[in-house]
Amino acid sequence: MEFMKQRFGLEITHVPYRNTPQSITDIAAGHVHLGFAEVGASLPLIKDGKLRALAVSSATRLPMLPDVPPFAEAAAAPDFEAVSWHILLAPSKTPKDVVDRLHGEMKRIMAAPDIKEKITTLGLIPLDTPVVEDISRYMKAEREKWGTLVKKLGLEGSQ
Repeated sequence: MEFMKQRFGLEITHVPYRNTPQSITDIAAGHVHLGFAEVGASLPLIKDGKLRALAVSSATRLPMLPDVPPFAEAAAAPDFEAVSWHILLAPSKTPKDVVDRLHGEMKRIMAAPDIKEKITTLGLIPLDTPVVEDISRYMKAEREKWGTLVKKLGLEGSQ
């Protein structure tokens, strides 16, 4: 929410929640006017018409909500993306051949049709596994993006 506030210059009150179900319940009940929630957790209420999905925070549309645009499209903000990571990590001193083998196995697993279907069912985007170097670049860019926001909000060392 803070990222959206900063990116678009919004004057709204961020109401932090400890868990997604409570935030979804409060949005559906009208206690909170808007919020971010995982698609998997909120999809039943969206389908029942109790929540309205305005935009997704991923760079692309979600398979479970194909009619809901990403912020990049809905708000003419091509650089807007706020997503969780699902990345397999290993200790930095792991030998390259082991990293390559783990990467190859993960790439094979993630390409399987049944796994892609399960990922979609969870409300996630089944992406092709990028090369290790691209994953490292992505993580660095994300640390810079979120680190800048943390510093701007004076939250360094608060977690």
